Parts: sequence; structure tokens; C-alpha cells
Amino acid sequence: MRRGAVALALVPALVAVCASAALADVGGATPQSPPRHPAEVEPRFQLMGSHGYRILVSGRAATVTIGVTHESSTPRAGSSTTYVARGTVGQNGIHANFRRFGKVDVKFHPTAAAARGLPPDCFGGTTGAATVTGYFTGTVAFEGQDAYTVGRTHRVRGEVVLPPTEQCPLVAGGANPLLEDPAAELPPAKTRMTLSAVNKSGTGGLSFVARRAGKTGFYAERFGTVGRIGLLSIDYALGPRSTFVSDPQVSFGKVTPPKPFVGSATLERGPNGTRAWTGNLEAVFPGGETVPLTGPEFQTTLSRSFP
Repeated sequence: MRRGAVALALVPALVAVCASAALADVGGATPQSPPRHPAEVEPRFQLMGSHGYRILVSGRAATVTIGVTHESSTPRAGSSTTYVARGTVGQNGIHANFRRFGKVDVKFHPTAAAARGLPPDCFGGTTGAATVTGYFTGTVAFEGQDAYTVGRTHRVRGEVVLPPTEQCPLVAGGANPLLEDPAAELPPAKTRMTLSAVNKSGTGGLSFVARRAGKTGFYAERFGTVGRIGLLSIDYALGPRSTFVSDPQVSFGKVTPPKPFVGSATLERGPNGTRAWTGNLEAVFPGGETVPLTGPEFQTTLSRSFP
């Protein structure tokens, strides 16, 4: 049986902060002329930080992101952290204060006319998207928690993408690797399972999802804030079918994800219907930070997939 793409990841709550918003064009409109439509662009560039981390800086309207991922991340496994700040973004550059994590204050210098098409890691674009290549000058200074990576530059090659109907990743490395191939042959429905565990607290939260379909995939995300800076950390991995075992009666599920996860966890239903989510499963985010993914504070579900 074949079907469309199946996402193994939850929609990150923090990414909504980075959704497209109009950037007003400066200048007034006379009564005889129509109002000027908001203009929105996405300047973006990438640099290498210390200890093998790649840093992708991008902005749109009043939102600026710094996405960090290790160069060892692959389409099968990896982790990232995205830092979100308010700032000023336009065709001329990016300006944002990331507080304890640094700042971005750069001006864009185009070196070529706009070329139709998008950068390789972007997709979409329904109104003839184009890319202007060039370089940024100014100050880029970033330091992750406990200096797990440090990135600084005063000049870096980059681009401005316009108009804004495309979708580009928040971190260096590309789109979600846990998407099913639309042409993938899926196993019988009784073998396709989903386990999720969510722990929400205030404005932040922590979630874990295991999905066994054509692929066996695992995904964890933590979102919250440090002062005025939003943080979104992600782990993902693909593994053999044996890393997620369950039964057709949906009475238990056990996961043993590969790296960057460590440990294992089991979800069991007791005789009275209560669920216990136990084990030593942890996510390992950039910088080597480990975060437990089990415990009674998590709300859990285990379900069988249907066509």
C-alpha cells in the first residue's frame, strides 16, 4: 500500500514564532496612489563555529534565528538548537541582540542581480521566488551555553531570498529527514505504531515521538526561553524496526533509539488501565546536554496506525 508523506515529527511550538510576518515598506502613499504592500525578504548566511558546529543565521520581518547543528549530523541522525530573537530584518541586512548568546549586526552587499530559484535547502515558492547572492559585513558574535561552540566573523558570504513564499530550514542541514518517501511501500497497518510522550510546563515543554511505519523514526524537542531569547532543541534518528517493539493489542511499547539518544524506555498499561512511562531514555542536545525523556510528568499515548 502506498500513501503520501508521513511526518514523524511534532510541529514545534516555537517555530510558530518564526512564521512569516509582513515587514512594512517605508514611505507614505498619496490619496491618488494605492497603498504599498508589505515587503518581506529572508537574508541568510552560514559560518563554522568551534568544535565542529555549523551556524546558520537567518531573519524574516522582526524575527532572527541562529540555528546550530554539528557537522556530524546526517539525514539519519542528528541534533540542533535554534535561538530566536526579535530584531530588524530587510534587504539591507540583519540586526538583533541575542543577549547572553551574542549579537548579529550586519549589512548586505549584493554581488549579482536576482536569479530565479531558491537555495538548495529551501523549497516552495509560488510567486516566482528569487535569490540575490552577495556578502554581509559587520559583526556576528555567537556563544552557546558553556561555550560549546563559538562563532565570530566580520564578513561572510550569504544571500537574500525573495519573495517570502518559500520555506527554508531554521538550522544548517536542510529539511526534516524523518519524512516518509511518498512512494514508500508501507507494511501492514497492524505493525505501524506511534508512541508519544509530552511534558508541558509554563511556556516551555519537552516531547518525544517514536513512529514505526515505512521507517522507524525517533524525534525529541525541547522548547522554552532564556530571558527574552527563545530556544528550540531537537534530536532525531532513524533505526531498524527492532528499536521500537510493541504488540497488536497496544498493551506496551519499548523504544531503544540510536544516537544521539541514549538509553531506552517502556510504556506499559496496567490492569486498571493506567500507563507507566519508565526507563533511562535521554536526549542529547548540542553541547552534550542530556535531558531525561521519561517520568510520571509526561502525558503518553500509544496507538496503532491506520491506512
